[in-house]
Amino acid sequence: MFATANERVTSRLDRMPTTHEETLDFAFIDALVEARGPHLTMSGTVVDIDAHFVGGGWHWQRWEIADLGLIINFRQRGNLLRTKVVLLQSKRLYPREAEFTEDLGLARPGGFGSLMAKSLPATVGPRVFRFDDSCRYRALQVGDDQWQSIAKYETTFGLPIHYMLYHPRAMPSQSSIPVQLPFNPPTIPLVTGSRVMSASAIRASTSHFSRNYAPAFGELRGGSAAPGAPIQDFIVDEVLACHEGYVVDDGAENEGLVRVFSQRGAPIAAAVRIDIDLPG
Repeated sequence: MFATANERVTSRLDRMPTTHEETLDFAFIDALVEARGPHLTMSGTVVDIDAHFVGGGWHWQRWEIADLGLIINFRQRGNLLRTKVVLLQSKRLYPREAEFTEDLGLARPGGFGSLMAKSLPATVGPRVFRFDDSCRYRALQVGDDQWQSIAKYETTFGLPIHYMLYHPRAMPSQSSIPVQLPFNPPTIPLVTGSRVMSASAIRASTSHFSRNYAPAFGELRGGSAAPGAPIQDFIVDEVLACHEGYVVDDGAENEGLVRVFSQRGAPIAAAVRIDIDLPG
């Protein structure tokens, strides 16, 4: 399921390298929602998925804490054994030729009227967009207001935040705009794609940079081929194996969870609930 979501969102970025983060988020969530409802695995485990669009926006210290919240319930024959929560804040890698536009998002000044603004004409000729080690996560800026709000949220409530980093399927790579039709999607395997790295690890690896510095792909990956772990590996090897995520023992009493999931002005865009019901 998460591998499918990774492929879906990465294909969007492969096709249009300037795709906004919110559009990538929607593609990722939509791929998960396709598996909505109970599904019986060959082992006899029932996996049930549901999603809810909570709100989004700058609502915790005026900044969004996470774009996606995962609530994973472990059950056995219907009886709840444990609940884990994972909070993901998404950021995309910008191609070398792209400007910072994520501050506009989908809630653009002028509402629908902004869609009437003149777009870049295709007659100017094709433009190549390249991804390599020097490309930056331009909306991920060291020490800015959102950065500080996330760190304060973790300290205040003890809830870890992870970044879901969007990349093309391989690094380095390049694509052109306008897209030539008929479009021939890349045939190479997905190697980089959507990856997860904890906020604490990113803060540690960027502590020597000045405020508002946007780290590059090569700086976050360090000596590895790419930063963090693929989203599907993170879920299976880290979350389900109980190495990452927050184990909920206090439920509705946890103020941090209440602020994220239960308030109308929640600092999150969408929540996905996954029930894993093991056979007896």
